Amino acid sequence: MADKQFPSLDRLIQHANRVSGRKPDSVELLARMIALATDDGADPYLVLGVLIEGAVRTLDKHIPSERQAEATEQLRQLLAERLRARGLA
Repeated sequence: MADKQFPSLDRLIQHANRVSGRKPDSVELLARMIALATDDGADPYLVLGVLIEGAVRTLDKHIPSERQAEATEQLRQLLAERLRARGLA
């Protein structure tokens, strides 16, 4: 069921599902590792820094240059939507 309040998140989930279909469990493994690191007491500021750097690197190295501006804007929107949803913005 699509969540009409978070279209960027819906697109990201759909993309993750397509990618994970080609590479089984890769996205799930990443999500679990992030949860494990944060639940295990890793420095939350370092975790956030690594996640942000990972997002920037992914945009730079793996998104075609002609789509980088759009993907960057969608990332901004997604972050803003998720922060609002958690009452952090």
